[in-house]
Amino acid sequence: MKLRKVLIVPKKSTYQIQAVEHKEINFLKLLEEGHQSVTRVKVAHEEHIDTLDHLHRLLDERGIEHKDVVRADLEGRIRDVDLVISVGGDGTFLDASHHVDSVPLLGINSSSSSSFGHFCLAGRKNLELVLTDIENDAIETIKLLRLELLLNGNLLPDLVLNEVLVAHSNPAATSRFILHLRNLIEEQRSSGIWVGTASGSTGSLRSAGGTVLPIDDQRYQFVVREACMRPNEKWDLTRGILDRTEQIKVISQTRTGTLFIDGQHIEHHFGLGDELIIRASQYDLKAYADRDVNDIFL
Repeated sequence: MKLRKVLIVPKKSTYQIQAVEHKEINFLKLLEEGHQSVTRVKVAHEEHIDTLDHLHRLLDERGIEHKDVVRADLEGRIRDVDLVISVGGDGTFLDASHHVDSVPLLGINSSSSSSFGHFCLAGRKNLELVLTDIENDAIETIKLLRLELLLNGNLLPDLVLNEVLVAHSNPAATSRFILHLRNLIEEQRSSGIWVGTASGSTGSLRSAGGTVLPIDDQRYQFVVREACMRPNEKWDLTRGILDRTEQIKVISQTRTGTLFIDGQHIEHHFGLGDELIIRASQYDLKAYADRDVNDIFL
């Protein structure tokens, strides 16, 4: 693929936000003291800036037009570029994915000392090789399933790449929902419901007892977390794997419920009587990613 124009989506590091921009007194004090809570922050920032500068140099050398837009400033869908490159970690990759329909996405792990970079095919050391392979068609994108959410019949604009958490807005409160799946209907009390893709199966879903799936698997799953069953009560809908053609419906019995999409940055109110349908989206994410990356968790 000939790269003519690239959009770079870099994160802002913790050091940049707290020390440079906001000059938070307590944060600066802890840095000066060498406190263990912030010892890696400056190193991670320097790694991130070095990786970002290296990317700029490589693109300049290849004559590729590029522009930086930090993830907090992204709006609408990204179009009219050949490639989107996220520079940060998995959170930056997820944020960038919410603004992409058909443009391929490449993730760069900009700080290996502080970020796992599960989605990130490239890092500081192999970035030049990865860009060369993309331009020479030596590697291809893989299709990652995303989910779409219909809230009271209205399609939400945010496609879910990892998972959606359906829960009470207060993490200490009980979540009450009615689940509809296949021919079953069940009233439940819990700490919430995870519904996520294969891409998200190694994160919160795995921690909650879900099944790790290959990253390009076209199925998705749900896991009820901390089910509050009474003595002798048994539920059938506590976890399961759904085909791409299936959907799950959740009706809220919670006055102040919330939908959390791919982390904490995107929220939607899910109040008493609201109805949510979760199903596979037709817009798979085209990502330059390692098809076997989930194998380390199997």
